Amino acid sequence: SGASSPGILRDPGYQYREVKGLEFRLVRVLPERRTRIKCEIMHALLDNPPEYIAISYAWGDAGNTRKIELEGSLVPISVSLYGALEAIRLKDEPILVWADALCIDQSNKDERSQQVELMTKIYSTAESVAIWLGPEEDDSNLAVELLHELADQAPYPEKVSRLLSSQVGKRDLAGIVCLFERDYWKRLWVVQEILNARSITVYCGSTKLPWTIYQIASQTFSRHKSDLDLYFFHGGTNWRPARGTPTHLSYSQVLVHHGPGSLPDLHSCIELGHFSLLEVLRTCRRKFVSDPRDKLFAILGALPEAIRLDFRPDYSVSVKELYTKIVDYLLKTTGRIDVICDAIHFPVHTGSASLPSYVPDWSHIPQTGAMGRKYDFAASGMDAAKCRFLDERLNKLEISAVYLGTVGWKGMAVGTLCNISDYLMSFLQWRAVLLGNLENEPEESSPMVQEFFCRTLSLGQIPPPWDNNNQWKDVCYHVFASLLRERLPQLSLDRNLASYAALKLDIEIDNRRQFLQENFGDHMMGRSFCRTVDGRLGMGSGFMLPGDVVVVPLGCSTPVLLRQEGTRGEYRFVGDVYIHGYMQGRAVDEVRIGKRKLVRFVLY
Repeated sequence: SGASSPGILRDPGYQYREVKGLEFRLVRVLPERRTRIKCEIMHALLDNPPEYIAISYAWGDAGNTRKIELEGSLVPISVSLYGALEAIRLKDEPILVWADALCIDQSNKDERSQQVELMTKIYSTAESVAIWLGPEEDDSNLAVELLHELADQAPYPEKVSRLLSSQVGKRDLAGIVCLFERDYWKRLWVVQEILNARSITVYCGSTKLPWTIYQIASQTFSRHKSDLDLYFFHGGTNWRPARGTPTHLSYSQVLVHHGPGSLPDLHSCIELGHFSLLEVLRTCRRKFVSDPRDKLFAILGALPEAIRLDFRPDYSVSVKELYTKIVDYLLKTTGRIDVICDAIHFPVHTGSASLPSYVPDWSHIPQTGAMGRKYDFAASGMDAAKCRFLDERLNKLEISAVYLGTVGWKGMAVGTLCNISDYLMSFLQWRAVLLGNLENEPEESSPMVQEFFCRTLSLGQIPPPWDNNNQWKDVCYHVFASLLRERLPQLSLDRNLASYAALKLDIEIDNRRQFLQENFGDHMMGRSFCRTVDGRLGMGSGFMLPGDVVVVPLGCSTPVLLRQEGTRGEYRFVGDVYIHGYMQGRAVDEVRIGKRKLVRFVLY
């Protein structure tokens, strides 16, 4: 192995000495005597280290470097790390820090694996963690002052509302939006670095604040979301996209869900035992890593020790091997097969790892997620998975599943970057095709099928006021028809649908657009409506095609779609699917009374 050969720090001028066991390196940053930063590297033992600060930062552009003087050699490091060292360097005395790019020989795979395994301990043992958000830009100094003020006034809601309203037309709040959109918050490693820290200080430009200020301000934005929506609504006169902020996000979306609000609280996950692996992978899926293997390695510090021992960091293992091992581990330890539903194939993307279709590509960040996690579905009841791998390399998985039917037709797929018009047009097309199909069927079945259609559009998630009677069709048709009239007046609606536009509901809906987004749009996104050959209504992955097989695998909380390909009778995993009436164990009940059969399918 290459562990014994001395590594080189991106520069032939500096050579590392080997680290062994619980040994790790620290950087001594010398006092500020000149502009250029001077450092020395020392070795220490993790079980009895000197006091040091661990730096948490975003690497930034690898090509954008500045030189530090390291034990007489000029060594290039990223501009981002240079800024962090500059921010915490002291005037009169040296300071000990840990920073991954300097303290780990990044060119030595064996050492990287060994040191990454110590990462949790490195951050939890540090006297404090220094978060470096980057240089002063986009009014970040004004932003930091406003964060401080918000945190001070957090206990007084009226004062916070007044403070937010006073920000109309000012740059301070836009500065916080930019601050919360910085690359730092998008990094996955940050999650465990913050989770394991004893105390945290946040540096940005020349500012320095305790982490609690950022946390309290973020929680305050969350509590005052309605104020933010009122004063800074999307596209309103007070709203302007901040530099680097995607224009489809409102101020409140960024201030509530980005920045500190984007860091999940993983403490509760540890109590889930073996299930915590899938839960943390899902929760952290939208965070970025530069090496796809870090999608697992970077979350190990948030997982129970039993899982950490099974997945020791090893950068010599391939992405395919690692991601497949995750599936194998979850099948064996949890008796559930839900993990395959996180293999999202719509919109179609091609990863570089050539994964089997049932293995989630955790390095891919889809806009939709597995529906079984979000809702309380139990399509296979309490039955455990019955499955086995057919080859040593885990390329083929045989599953036992209840056969429900075959997709007869599907509507247009709703994209994942969509606006309200996309939902309205999809609704119109899906309903038109469904009604066209119903023309050949008894007329009295139509009202019930249309009620089921509306329930399917919301994946069966009907708000309490409307859940007990058959009013959901009235609500659904009213919201879609009235918005179609307003948004797309050039479209003519059939007489029946048009009659719903002015319908008076028992319970008034304040904001129809928001109601549509929350109760229909969020469920339709990335999905397509379908009807099976025997008339079951469903909504599932936009990747589906007519002819796809609908099954309920044992140990899975939702039905799934499979597609037979090739001549060997093997199936590609397409995605999960909602089938009306079959989300709470009915399929396995029908097997018990002999109405349906268990069938084996080989997935590849």
